[in-house]
Amino acid sequence: MILTSSSDEMDLASYQTIVMPGSAVIKRYRAGNMEIRIHRMPRLSSDSAVIAVPLAATAHIDGRYLFEAGMECDDLRAMAPLMGTSLKELQADYGVKGFYGPMHISLYGEGGKESLGEYLGEKDDDSVIEFLLSLVLDTFDEIAEPEEIQNPR
Repeated sequence: MILTSSSDEMDLASYQTIVMPGSAVIKRYRAGNMEIRIHRMPRLSSDSAVIAVPLAATAHIDGRYLFEAGMECDDLRAMAPLMGTSLKELQADYGVKGFYGPMHISLYGEGGKESLGEYLGEKDDDSVIEFLLSLVLDTFDEIAEPEEIQNPR
């Protein structure tokens, strides 16, 4: 998926798991004419989603929300009552002790969603953020290095 500044803006109604553009922004970067926002556990476009997004990067050009690269995990607490099973059972099924399944990489843009499978890299925030930034830059074929915007507001 290669996008440009003329790509279609994100349609928040197209998927329940799209990150709301201003939600839980922890960092902002500038690369070329693009602003990249990093989100931690943001609100999603639907309150009924059974997915959690520990970290995501959203790309904005000229104020238009064009793309998202996110880490998605099944939210076992939300899934358990819907499936009529206990949280402990789901944790055993997933092989986890926490409330979330493994992180999977998802890309949203041009009205579609692309899943890249399970994220197998380092799980610390800096490594995940660096990976998400690289996905955004690759998607827009942007060669400029992202520079953090220190005082975004």
